[in-house]
Amino acid sequence: MSEPELFDLVSRAKDGDKEALKEILLLFQPAIQKACRRAKIQERHDLEQHMSEKIIRAIYSYDIDSIPDYSRVVTILSESSE
Repeated sequence: MSEPELFDLVSRAKDGDKEALKEILLLFQPAIQKACRRAKIQERHDLEQHMSEKIIRAIYSYDIDSIPDYSRVVTILSESSE
């Protein structure tokens, strides 16, 4: 079985799949740990919890139905570079 794509995991997590949510947090764990290493030792646990909460909130607020197609992405990128 191949590793699930982030999009699929987000979709499942939004539908209430707790395992998908755990998998997403595991995917981001290296980045979270890297950020925590830059914080003071006594602040690392709180920072890890805060970052995990931010990821969870982003998952639940993400509108999967409004993902732009390729041509829209190109247009957005073109407009932002002008």
